[in-house]
Amino acid sequence: MRISVGAALALLLACSWGWGQTPEPQAVKLAQGLGCFACHSLKGQGGDRAAPLDGIGARRPPSELRTAITFPRRLHPGAKMPSYAYLPPREQEALATFMETLK
Repeated sequence: MRISVGAALALLLACSWGWGQTPEPQAVKLAQGLGCFACHSLKGQGGDRAAPLDGIGARRPPSELRTAITFPRRLHPGAKMPSYAYLPPREQEALATFMETLK
């Protein structure tokens, strides 16, 4: 079976991000599934118990975004946000990379 270079690239991208989505929608779906928007808002949608995610990429350096995902109490000792250190590294990175784009 022969496969074109374009088809191979499309297949590679689809497999690397899952379901053929771009990183942003996949990260948003992941955040929704984890319940992030129960406390955080984005574009006026979501909760108000924690800081909005709008502009988070401009307010925090990438290293802090990654720490906030894996060990949130290192940054905010009284935070009620759970640790997502159990997530596969790829999912942690997808969330962090997405938050970096929120400027």
